Parts: sequence; structure tokens; C-alpha cells
Amino acid sequence: MNLFIDAAGNKPMYEQVKDGIKEAILNGELKANQLMPSVRQLAADLNVSMITTKRAYSDLETEGLIYTVAGKGTFVKADNIAAVQEKQLNDALEDFRKKTENLKKLSVPKEKLIEEIEKIYGGNENE
Repeated sequence: MNLFIDAAGNKPMYEQVKDGIKEAILNGELKANQLMPSVRQLAADLNVSMITTKRAYSDLETEGLIYTVAGKGTFVKADNIAAVQEKQLNDALEDFRKKTENLKKLSVPKEKLIEEIEKIYGGNENE
């Protein structure tokens, strides 16, 4: 798992850590029931404080993406990944709908939107 933390960025470091781990879980880089690095180890690897990594782990536990077993470590939670992916998809589609409605109000032609989508997808309808 490769995380990049921008200490000078606008987003708090614990959120950057949390978002990076969440992305790794949702894209399959971290597998269900996989052992996560300890809070201490991750803090050392990222050159951040243990408080930062502890907060990220705490938030991820609250979201149901990881769980901790005393004396064993922290693991990726298997049963909640699909639900989180579905929520992210629904949130993204809602954002897309709102932005599309705003573009429609600005009289942007539908063909222009389709052209932009095809640029993103590389013209392949199956991706």
C-alpha cells in the first residue's frame, strides 16, 4: 500500500491517511481480513504522528472498513466493502446528476457532455 501524505495540503493528514487506506480497500489492493500495519508502523512509514494514524484507523473502524482484535492487530473487514462501494457509487452518481443539471441550465449541449465522457472513457463504451 503506497500512501502519499501532503503535509502542506488543505486536507488534514489523518483524512489523507484514511482516504488512502479506504481507496486501497475499495480497489482491492487491500484484501478482506488482511492484516494492516500497526498504528506505530504506519506512522513511521508515513513520517506522521501516531495520533494521526490512530485517528485514521478509528474513523475507518467507525465506517466499518476495518476491525481490531486485541493482541492480534487490525484487519480489513470483508462484509462491508460492497456496501461502501455501493454508497460511493450512489454518491458519485448523485453528484454527476447535479452537475449535469447545472450544465443543462447553462445550455451546454448534450453532445458536448457525451464527448467529454467519451474522452474520459477513451471512447470504449464497455469501460
